[in-house]
Amino acid sequence: MRTGLLAILVGAMMLVAAAPRSAEAAAGSQSKTLRPADGTFTTTRVTAAFGDSIVAGYCGLFCRLDSYGVFYSQDIANGLDASVDFRGRAQSGEIMSQIATRVANNAADIRAADYIVLEGCGNDFLDARSTYRGQADCTNETALASALDTCRTNMVKALNTIASNKKATARVRIMALYYPGVADDRSRTCGSNTHFDIFLDYLLEAGWTTCNEAWLRGFECVDGLAAFNAADVDTAVDADTLVDSGQIRINEATDADNFPAYYDRVQPQRAIITDANTKRTGTSTVVDFLQNDNTHPTTAGHRRLAAEHTAIGL
Repeated sequence: MRTGLLAILVGAMMLVAAAPRSAEAAAGSQSKTLRPADGTFTTTRVTAAFGDSIVAGYCGLFCRLDSYGVFYSQDIANGLDASVDFRGRAQSGEIMSQIATRVANNAADIRAADYIVLEGCGNDFLDARSTYRGQADCTNETALASALDTCRTNMVKALNTIASNKKATARVRIMALYYPGVADDRSRTCGSNTHFDIFLDYLLEAGWTTCNEAWLRGFECVDGLAAFNAADVDTAVDADTLVDSGQIRINEATDADNFPAYYDRVQPQRAIITDANTKRTGTSTVVDFLQNDNTHPTTAGHRRLAAEHTAIGL
């Protein structure tokens, strides 16, 4: 009996090891009911969440944290005195094309939802970064350009599916990527540039594209980069007296249909973009927003992303 059980366990471990992102696949679809603290409610709402390991709450093999989607839904429950049916339809490890397909396959949840959240493209760029690092020629940015292209194409597909299926009253919030591994990328060089200098351009275009496509459809956008990768106070990194996160935060009023305006504002301020492991939320307060894998949010990180969603309004 013990020998048979051991063989099963070893076989399962070998399968996990053999699959590139199988460990991340431990976090997938999730359903929860969220209510105010006293358990009573006077109305009901439905939240549908789509994306990859971030909104799936990945924290390791067979581990799931409450994600920003859950915390945001709890804010809705508290703010509206509502019982919220949270329908998490995310899957860890998925690239944006897979997320777009999952969105299409769950159109019924979109039609039922009062609130819809979506994030994606993270795995497209993580895979591209690994490919870029592993090649001999660091001037070859083909993998990064391809990730940007597939991100854009499939984000548009997902947004179109949401737009054609959502209720007229539904609020849709799309999150642009944060940057995991800033310090590590700054330590790697390619000629006179660091990997951070190279990757940032692609990340900025992907983030702007995500938000701009959302705005074009009447949706709202949450800036993960400003939330995670710049201080919420003015630091001495630059000479001005402006709050760092405010300087890089995307703004529909100035940045809609105008990538050059966004890029020219943020890229020269790249020195204030910092690692999310050392997010400065106050003059003397530093919070770690990423787990030990330097990729996925901690509970504090998820709470911050939820707060960014809630700040737009319920």
